[in-house]
Amino acid sequence: MKIGWRTLYILIPVIVLVTLAAGLAGLACTPAGTIPSSCQQWYDKGKIDGYTDGYNKGKTDGQTVGYSDGYTKGLQDGKALCPQCPTCPTCPQQQQYPYYYPYPRYYYYPY
Repeated sequence: MKIGWRTLYILIPVIVLVTLAAGLAGLACTPAGTIPSSCQQWYDKGKIDGYTDGYNKGKTDGQTVGYSDGYTKGLQDGKALCPQCPTCPTCPQQQQYPYYYPYPRYYYYPY
């Protein structure tokens, strides 16, 4: 099989370009289980932001729970230390008798 010079002038640059593209693509790939260097800074930033957000949320939630638990416990302890309130004597009350009006309520005037 005879290949012409014109065909070689076209095939050789195409083969070189394909080989260079395959080599560059191989260099861009990272081994399995590793993070590409271009993604490492975004990964670190996300990790730090996630840690900071989680820490702040946990701290505020803990403070809220701690304050409310401390308040209720302090209230219960304070009630336990309080002396009993004295019971007031009941005042004597006057007996109430039903009052009957001796006259009829309605008067009829014959006019």
